[in-house]
Amino acid sequence: MNMSQKLLPSLIILSIILGVSCSSKESVKTEENYSLVKVDSFQVDNFTRIAIRDYSPEENIYLGYASVEDDILEISATGKILKRVNKKGDGPGKYGNWNPMALAFGPNGQRIVELPFQVVAYDSDFNPVHSQNIMSPLPIRTNLPLGKTPYYQSEDSTFLLVGPSNYLTASHLIRDQEGKDTLQNFYKLHLQTGAAEMVIPYDENSIYSQSNNLYAGLMGKSFFIDHKSHELALIQDLDPQILIYSLPDLNFKESIPVEYSEFKVQNPVPIGTGFDNPQVTNLSRLSARNQNLLNFGDGLYLLQYFTGISDAEYESRTSEDAPYFGTQDASEKRILIFKDGKQLPMELPGISGALVTTLPDKKLLVQEPENTETEEEFTRFSIYQLQTN
Repeated sequence: MNMSQKLLPSLIILSIILGVSCSSKESVKTEENYSLVKVDSFQVDNFTRIAIRDYSPEENIYLGYASVEDDILEISATGKILKRVNKKGDGPGKYGNWNPMALAFGPNGQRIVELPFQVVAYDSDFNPVHSQNIMSPLPIRTNLPLGKTPYYQSEDSTFLLVGPSNYLTASHLIRDQEGKDTLQNFYKLHLQTGAAEMVIPYDENSIYSQSNNLYAGLMGKSFFIDHKSHELALIQDLDPQILIYSLPDLNFKESIPVEYSEFKVQNPVPIGTGFDNPQVTNLSRLSARNQNLLNFGDGLYLLQYFTGISDAEYESRTSEDAPYFGTQDASEKRILIFKDGKQLPMELPGISGALVTTLPDKKLLVQEPENTETEEEFTRFSIYQLQTN
């Protein structure tokens, strides 16, 4: 597929909208032997909203971004800003006028900054170590990084999985049937040489392969690299299976079936349907989807999904003054736990806020929702722990 022919000319401006905050004593429980319990919280004081995208257990710090100042932040475990670096703009040492799509800690204490057309690896003092251009069929302008760039190593080489469809639904890239049939999930970038190739097509049993139509807005994914087991775990928005690939060759290894208590999927639309079509809107706001796949380590996974809602439910909950966002409603989310390749017989309620990353000791960092009625000069975070009863 000639990706240069798949360009979407308009820029996509993204923002993160969150729901209602959790109380400090909140816990999410089930009658089974696991529960997610809120064990700690902190806030990052900054005049504008910030986002945390990764955590380094070796350095015990977070990597984040300030949305208005365009500063890359290093943040302590208690929420103190330890370092503030600005690399945006023109001139020596700057990466141009695009905001990062993703931030991550890399190997050997590196900090990875992924931009729409470039990836830069910095050392711990933010001196550039590597800089490589990347292919991008979709120009993205975003106020905050959308995720963290995954990497893995093979001998002396470092590989990154980059590209806009890591963080956006791939339906933005589809312009014809050829594009749908040949779209693959990642660009694999060799950090030292810049060599890149597209890898991991849709599984032949995928819901996306079973129809000539598009699930517009629902062709995204969630994934992580497990450095200990040397595997990539991946789940598409609508597929009821977690796919496992072995590293470094990214060969398919196995699939883990997923069962849901409720998963209401809207009907797809023909290729070429405009974004203003009512069914495209319904797919975006009503349809179920897998949202977050996270790794606690030692074969223990967490999957949060949105159940989907009916049009009648949406109409009863929304208003002109207070539009309803079902995908951010914790009461319509569920959490599944997987151990050693099998789903455990339990389902936990969803968590209010944005799931950011897992932490040591089976902990989970959650960015709490913003209070839209009060201007706040801080961003709050909670830490949950997966505990056995």
